[in-house]
Amino acid sequence: MNVLVFGSTGGTGRALVRQALAQGHAVTAFARDPEKVNTTHENLRVVRGDILDYKSVEAAVKNQDAVVSALGVKPWVGAVFVVAIACQFLARFAALSGPSAWLVRLGLPLLVLLAATKRTTVLSEGTKNIIQAMEKSGVRRFICESSLGVGDSKGQLGFLYNYTLIPLFLRNIFADKETQETVIRRSTLDWVIIRPGALTNGPQTGKYRSWFGTPEAPIRHKISRSDVADFMLRQLGENAELRKNLGLSY
Repeated sequence: MNVLVFGSTGGTGRALVRQALAQGHAVTAFARDPEKVNTTHENLRVVRGDILDYKSVEAAVKNQDAVVSALGVKPWVGAVFVVAIACQFLARFAALSGPSAWLVRLGLPLLVLLAATKRTTVLSEGTKNIIQAMEKSGVRRFICESSLGVGDSKGQLGFLYNYTLIPLFLRNIFADKETQETVIRRSTLDWVIIRPGALTNGPQTGKYRSWFGTPEAPIRHKISRSDVADFMLRQLGENAELRKNLGLSY
């Protein structure tokens, strides 16, 4: 099967490329920076493109049998904490006081936090281009990675994400994922949306749980990127879960 992978330089994307090749698929890796695709194989083709550039997306979609997307936007969570801690040290060791101390201790971290939570539409706009190109080219199967906490899975990602990370740092990214999922559901494609828990760099185990709606038993709220890729690739040849939003976790 000819499989096109978007988000091929991210953690899940790299696992998708590696596992798809191991399964005998002919893989096209779509990347803004092809040098970041760290896999070489006789059945791998790497194409340069930008998901916000429709022409490059359309060119990549032609002659494919299926498309899998692991597109993502990196949050600035770490940067906010680093800046906040650095500002506390700076204010203390520079012996700042009064308004200048408050500016360094609180003002600068708040500015970084505002930048980290700015509105983004990269996922939804890029997915619109993918769907338009697929519908035009007659490519039907689309498997897309989203996240627990989106749509009717709100509240399923665990306390830390539900009450801290999503409201403070990921709110706009998750809003973009909501729009992305809506765009997919309105398409004419044979789609499956995968909503994994918190992603880890653990091994591929093949032992995980998927569900539609609400899980029947408590979940662990996390899963390795390699296992997400394993489940996504299984959907290439199965029809039981078509046009469903599926939770995925341990």
